[in-house]
Amino acid sequence: QHIYEIAKKYALERTAFGRPVGKFQVWRHRFADIATRIEAGRAMTYDALRKVASGEDALREVAMAKLYTSEVAFKVADECVQIHGGYGYVTEFPAERALRDSRLGPIGGGTSEIMKEIIGKTLGL
Repeated sequence: QHIYEIAKKYALERTAFGRPVGKFQVWRHRFADIATRIEAGRAMTYDALRKVASGEDALREVAMAKLYTSEVAFKVADECVQIHGGYGYVTEFPAERALRDSRLGPIGGGTSEIMKEIIGKTLGL
């Protein structure tokens, strides 16, 4: 969410051909995709949390939320690096750090492959 907000601000400040790059259709579509992924991940996480808080078995939902949100975080960070262009790859800019940090999500706390294995088993497969 944070790097998305930073990238959106940058896209509205950076100009090309006399207008902010964020106003070009291709960038609006990218931001729409990013916002949708973030919101879907948030909904999955809150659903899993609600089940855990109510004492329900939420193993599948937790694994799905962890799998989805960690992979989305990396994809969103990668998109935000692209939005920043060459600046996105410079260590002084937050996009580079977000990309580097988000790579841990699909690895730490159970790899994406382990989450898929848990999900598959809870589906009876």
